[in-house]
Amino acid sequence: MKHNTHIYLAAKGIEFLYEGLQNLHYVTTHKSAEPATISKTRLKGKVLQQLLMHYEDMITEASWAPDDILNDKSQYHTFKLFTEAEFPGGASLAKETYRDKYYRVSGGGGLPYKVDHLARVISDMNKLRTYNDRCSMNQIMYQFLMISHYVVDAHVPMHCDIRDDPPSDTDKVKPRNGKYYSEGLHGTIEQLWEDAVTPVAVEEEIIKVCRLHDAAPMQELSQKIRFDVTNKQHCNEIIPNIIPDDDLMGYMIDLCIQTKERSLQLFPVDNPAEWNKEIFPKMTRDIFAQAISNLISIWIWIWCQNKE
Repeated sequence: MKHNTHIYLAAKGIEFLYEGLQNLHYVTTHKSAEPATISKTRLKGKVLQQLLMHYEDMITEASWAPDDILNDKSQYHTFKLFTEAEFPGGASLAKETYRDKYYRVSGGGGLPYKVDHLARVISDMNKLRTYNDRCSMNQIMYQFLMISHYVVDAHVPMHCDIRDDPPSDTDKVKPRNGKYYSEGLHGTIEQLWEDAVTPVAVEEEIIKVCRLHDAAPMQELSQKIRFDVTNKQHCNEIIPNIIPDDDLMGYMIDLCIQTKERSLQLFPVDNPAEWNKEIFPKMTRDIFAQAISNLISIWIWIWCQNKE
């Protein structure tokens, strides 16, 4: 995702935090949580929402810091997976295997590891704050907003697909018996999202107009990324999950696999360059709704680790 898209989705995560939690589900059974659990979690979510709203002025920097300041894209913004269907015989190159069919080679990105580690660090900072004043709420909220970047990136089909990253002539790690698509396609699709988001974010005063392209006109795709917390239908699309205390890593890996499966729909195995433009608008809606939902899921997971 590009600059304004990250800002927009972080802002929407805050906006929908309380209302979205009324649709809280168990990740293990995909069933709605009990009313008592929903009520208790929403009360905690309301406090977190109020804090995040108080520190909203940090969104622009914090949600973009992983790209602009930390610059850890190659290590922690992707989780490049492939299957035998795309690269016959490629399993022999796998460093890790998931669900017996999804493979990752050495250097394939560590996005789930980054989210798991950073979430636990934020949780520890929050626990320490109840013991002493070494960690300020300002620091903690900045980290909450910063982790949104990694969570959102986990929903980008190209970030979880090795076909987006063709090997060099000397690369002996990535499989070759299959078809890659060009890096230009990655940028094209993320720009379509950015062009759709920017006029909506400007209209809703989520971003300040400070660049020439911030004055972009509304796009046809803009309605697919618009989420209004006063719209009941929009609220029903936000479905956060209760993540088990001990399995945030597993949750993130499963999320990256779901994103890989979306990539297989968007970029056909036979000719990935001929991407599926027909399903793209609906997929965009699903990706943005799930990104907001999972951002809330992970924020609540972190916040609820402090049992006091």
